Formats: sequence, structure tokens, C-alpha cells
Amino acid sequence: MVLPFRVVRRIGPVAVTALVVVLGGSAVAVAPKPGAAISTVPRAHPLTSFFGPGFEGIDSGPPAAPAGSVLVATAAVASLPVYTTPRALGPSLALANPNPLGAPLTLLVNAVSGGWLQVFLPERPNESTGWVSSTDVTLASDNEHIVVHLSPPSVTLYRAGAQVFEATAAVGAPDAPTPTGHFFVTEVLKLTDPGDAYGPYALGLSGFSNTYYSFDGGPGQIAIHGTNQPWVIGGYASHGCVRLTNPQITALATQVPAGTPVDIEA
Repeated sequence: MVLPFRVVRRIGPVAVTALVVVLGGSAVAVAPKPGAAISTVPRAHPLTSFFGPGFEGIDSGPPAAPAGSVLVATAAVASLPVYTTPRALGPSLALANPNPLGAPLTLLVNAVSGGWLQVFLPERPNESTGWVSSTDVTLASDNEHIVVHLSPPSVTLYRAGAQVFEATAAVGAPDAPTPTGHFFVTEVLKLTDPGDAYGPYALGLSGFSNTYYSFDGGPGQIAIHGTNQPWVIGGYASHGCVRLTNPQITALATQVPAGTPVDIEA
């Protein structure tokens, strides 16, 4: 399903009043059970190697990621300026930290130039990039990589190049196909009701539906999440999101941190 959640109140590690999800094209308010909480799930990166903030100057930029890993940038400021080029006179936009779902703003690094980082953005169009100053972020390396295949539908997790998880999935229906491209996990969410349409966990992705540009007030963000309809696994049934059985999404979500790259391939 596309846009599995739209925030009514910022989601954090404390209980919230309600979460609105989109189910079959309709907004459905999901109230937490007594004592339950909808929360982001912070998790250390597989290679916990923090390099910043504080890198300055052309010749003193961040080091490269270790072999087989990528760099992941977590904002260290409340509003992260994003520039079209390192020499731009001013930012083209600013990204809020925490992000709209209450998680730390985390971005996948694409390139390093001196004290500047080219990052993939959780914005339309898909695979958009921009430049941020390394003084505004903290860096970690991540040696995990998710690959989603659309035909046949499957999700595979690699760690340092070795396969550690694989599961059959359900992906977008023909009239709302799951977009292909190079994305990353924007947040890991633990959901209130494991028996709900989206299961116990959802991995928000930086990609957006090419069919739904607006959906119940949200931007059409896609995700990898669970399901209460396990019989659709293996088929083409969603509005663009990637569905796994609840045990499978639990196994995946408890292994990967925000920033993990995700390739969706035909």
C-alpha cells in the first residue's frame, strides 16, 4: 500500500493520540491500545564508526566508508540546509530534524567532496540529491544493503556482501506499481497493532509512488511493511508498498538501521 501512514501528531518514543493510515484509499484512524506506543526504532549501524560533526576545509573532509560499506549522515542540527552545489550561495531547501515521523533525519551519502556530502534526499523526484555540510551531520558507516526484486517479488538483505535474509514479498498492483530505483530507509517504525494492515513494523523509504502524488494529504511515500493478509504474499496486490509476512518484517526491521540503502529492481 502506498503511504502507509500520515502523521496526526509527531511520532516519537512516547504514546500518541492516533495514527492515520491509508487503507484501500480511505483514511483510517488507528488508536493505540492502552499502554501501547507508536515509536521510531533507533538502532546502531552495523559498523558503529562515527566521524563527525566538525569536518571543515577542502582538504579535511570526511574519510571514505570502509570497503563494502556506505556512509550514512544523521543531522546534528534542527534544520538541515541542503544546497544544489557545494559552492551555492544559499540553501535550496531545509529538512526538518526530527523528520515528519519523529525519527532522526538520516540520509544516505552518495559522494564526498572536501567538507561537503552529496546525499540522497527523501523528496520527489525519486533519487534526488543535494549537498550538505559535514559540519551539520554525524557520520556512520553501514555495511547492510536491501534489494527488492519485483519479478518475482522478493526482499533480500545483504551484510558485508553476504546474504543474511530473503523472503517472498507482495508488491504494487499493475495500476500502482512499486517504483524502481536507488533508495534508503528513512525510519524504522514499530507500529501499535501488530494485527493491523501494516503489521508490527514498517521501514519508511525515500522513494515515492509514481501513481499517487497525493494520498489523503500525504506525499505517497512507499515503505516495506507487514500485512494482515498473508495470502497476497508472492503477488502484485499493493498500492506501491512492499509487503512481507509479519514474522518476516519483524526479522528484517530488527536488523537494519535508518540510512540502509534499498535497491528496488524490476
